[in-house]
Amino acid sequence: MTATPSSAHVPAASSGAAVDRVRPARAVMGLVTALGPLLFILAFVFEPYALDADDKGMVRGIAQHPGQMKGDLWIWLVASLVLTAAVLIVGVYAMARSPKLGLAGTLLFGGGVILINGTPSTDVVTLSGLEKGLRQPTLVTLQKGIESLPQVNTAVALFIVGHVLGSILLGVVLLRSGAVPAWAAWATILAMPANVAGWMTGVEALAVVGFALLTVGFTMVGLSIARNGTGWVRGTSAP
Repeated sequence: MTATPSSAHVPAASSGAAVDRVRPARAVMGLVTALGPLLFILAFVFEPYALDADDKGMVRGIAQHPGQMKGDLWIWLVASLVLTAAVLIVGVYAMARSPKLGLAGTLLFGGGVILINGTPSTDVVTLSGLEKGLRQPTLVTLQKGIESLPQVNTAVALFIVGHVLGSILLGVVLLRSGAVPAWAAWATILAMPANVAGWMTGVEALAVVGFALLTVGFTMVGLSIARNGTGWVRGTSAP
C-alpha cells in the first residue's frame, strides 16, 4: 500500500462508523492548520520588548518583565509545534494537487521552521542568565556573541529563504489548483515576504500582518480539509 496524490476527495466510507472516525480527524487537521500561524501572532503581541529593540532594549525588557517572557516562551514553544504540523498538513493538501511544487514548498517552509527552532534563543539565554544573577551588560555581550556566530547567521539566512520561498510555492499550488479562493491563495503567497519585511525594517505591525495573511490562507485550507479531506488517498501499487 502506498499513499498517492489524487484530485478526488477522500473516498466515501463504507459504513456510518467509518465516517464518524474520519470527520473528527479532518476537523482536528483543519483546526491545527488555522491555529499554527494564529499562535505566532499571539507570541509577537506578548513579547516584553518591541521588534525594533536593540540588544540592550531586549535585555532590559526581559529583565523588567520576566514573568511575561516566561509566558511568551511557552507560547513560542506551542506555536512552533503547531505551525510545523500546519505546514505539513497544508503540504499534503498541496501535494495532492501538485506533487512536485507541493513537496518543494513543504520541505522549504517546514525545513526553515525546524531549522530556526534549532538555533540558540537569545530570549532563553537572557532569561536564564537573569535568573542566575548575571548583569544586564554581560547578557548584552552574550547576545552579541550569539548573533555573530556564522552558524547562527547561516541558519537564519536559510530560514528566511526557506520559509519565504516555501510559502510562495504552497500559495502558487493553491492558486493554480483553485482549491481555495484566489484571495486566500494570494494571502498565502504574500504572507511570509510581508513578515520578513517587517523583521528587516523593525515594523512590528507588518510582521504581524504577515502571519495574519498566513492565518487567512491556512484557515481556508483548513476549512476545505474539514469538509472534504486533504485529497490525498491511499492506493495500491505493484509489489
